[in-house]
Amino acid sequence: MLELLKPGQVWRPKRGLGYGLLQQSVVGVVSLDARAIHGLPRLEAALPDFVDEPVPAPRQGQPAEERLLTLFAFVHAAIQREGRIPVSNPFHLQRRQLQAGQAPSFDLCLPAASFEASPLALKWARTLCNGLLQGAQGERLASLHTLRQEVLDQLARFANPSVNKYCILLAAYRLRVPVLTFDMEVMQLGTGCHARWMESSLTDLTPAIGVRFAKLKHHTARVLRAGGLPGGEHKLVGTPQEAVECAAQLGYPVVVKPADEDRGVGVSADLRDDHAVRGAWEAARAVSANVLVEKFAPGLTHRLTVFQGEVIRVSRRIAGGVTGDGIRNVAELVTLAQQTELHRRSQRRHGEAKLALDEEAIGLLEQEGLQASHVPAAGAYVRLRRRDNMNAGGSSETIPLGDVHPANLQLARDAARLMRLDFAGVDLITTDIASSWLEVGGLICEVNAKPQMGARKEPELWDRVVSEMVGPCSRIPARLLIVADDDAREMAAVRALASQAPTTSVSSRFGLWINGQRSTLQFANGFAATLALLRRTDVTAATCLMSLGDLERKGLPLDLWDSIESAEPFDPQSAQGKRLRALMAMARRHIKTQVQGVS
Repeated sequence: MLELLKPGQVWRPKRGLGYGLLQQSVVGVVSLDARAIHGLPRLEAALPDFVDEPVPAPRQGQPAEERLLTLFAFVHAAIQREGRIPVSNPFHLQRRQLQAGQAPSFDLCLPAASFEASPLALKWARTLCNGLLQGAQGERLASLHTLRQEVLDQLARFANPSVNKYCILLAAYRLRVPVLTFDMEVMQLGTGCHARWMESSLTDLTPAIGVRFAKLKHHTARVLRAGGLPGGEHKLVGTPQEAVECAAQLGYPVVVKPADEDRGVGVSADLRDDHAVRGAWEAARAVSANVLVEKFAPGLTHRLTVFQGEVIRVSRRIAGGVTGDGIRNVAELVTLAQQTELHRRSQRRHGEAKLALDEEAIGLLEQEGLQASHVPAAGAYVRLRRRDNMNAGGSSETIPLGDVHPANLQLARDAARLMRLDFAGVDLITTDIASSWLEVGGLICEVNAKPQMGARKEPELWDRVVSEMVGPCSRIPARLLIVADDDAREMAAVRALASQAPTTSVSSRFGLWINGQRSTLQFANGFAATLALLRRTDVTAATCLMSLGDLERKGLPLDLWDSIESAEPFDPQSAQGKRLRALMAMARRHIKTQVQGVS
């Protein structure tokens, strides 16, 4: 009922921008069976069960065919976003002119963060939309749910390795902040003199010394204690015997952990005897040459994320375990937990169950005088992991800032300030985050200079981070001039511009002109030259020259321009004039005055 590709056609990648999109795209032709429209109510009713974000509302007066394809485009993007592939929302849809009796066909241009992931998402969107349009029920409906998970598993290999970068990119798209990427990690937000660099939560203002101190937990503790804050009491140990002797000096229970690893790798907490300490030392030594023994602090770990001197988020980490129902024993509760979709997905991804009745879990049960046959009371929590990180089967819950005692917020701000970090994850162990650490006690076990916030479902938080990073203005004035495919004419235009407006920087494939002077070598094309100019922080305004051929081959290098025009008159009836009209139709939605809400 929904024919996505006409015979002989394929989805083609487009690495530049066009038609109002915010990132590279794939383009294709969609043809609709006339009967598909009758199934639209069924598609709209069933779709929320297959996506993890709100389905876009229909526009007033929107034709049914366009509504159907809007939902198709949404499914293509939503499945990728669920798989942590940052795909923006805008897409381009244009009805084709057809002869009477032909099926409706549309040119469709969809955003694509990955040209390998997009075909998988397209195939899924086609299968799901066809199935729901046809009223899939029973086994067929169940098979669609199964297929959805299979597609997510396939998309996992294209997921952005950094949750932070994924969230920052989506925030930049929402806020229409330009993004220029350098590699898999580093990205530029903004253009010219307004540009900022970020690598996950590291910024171009994060000091290298602060990062180095934060990387080594014993250095962090030394800095904190020197400032009167509750840094850890610990010692570096070189052998299992030294670890046991240090534990005796500190007094049990203790924590054994690597001094230079984060995310809880190699950490063993609440150790209460020599045997446990020896085993924990071996586990920590397997991942680091530097092993710490630290006095154990009671309570739960709370991550207080500090950005530019303010706490913007607080979360509580809970170690992997089970919660009693008064009926099942611990072993049964573990089996039940392993059957949840969250745990099955984790097992498929990592090859092992993060929660199991293994040696670590049994040891913790015995430590509390329990066995796997114990039946916990309803609501009673039984801890089965010594570390509380997500990658060890733990969970996290967001704590409203209003529920955190002001003294604890101030402690986090002070810790970040002492470490000279503009972005910091302060891990505070306390028994009650609502009470002052000065009264109930507390320990800062770590200050992370590159904190993972894990707040995918909190877009307003990431919008705040991006907005404060770039400030009220993220763009320099930029205009695009289209020139003929003629080297001599392009060079003449460059010289004229450089001499007429010496304070405006000019880009061309022949190089960059800064303050009227040529400053670089030649570039492969005008697209690359434009990006080079926009990356320079000494540029306050840009005039960018691109030839007709470059624009046809590459597309636009920037999502918004103050103006887009030809550098010289083109005969509208000539071949070049017709090419120019086609390019302007593609580029018009990237001119600021044509984009709603952009000044």
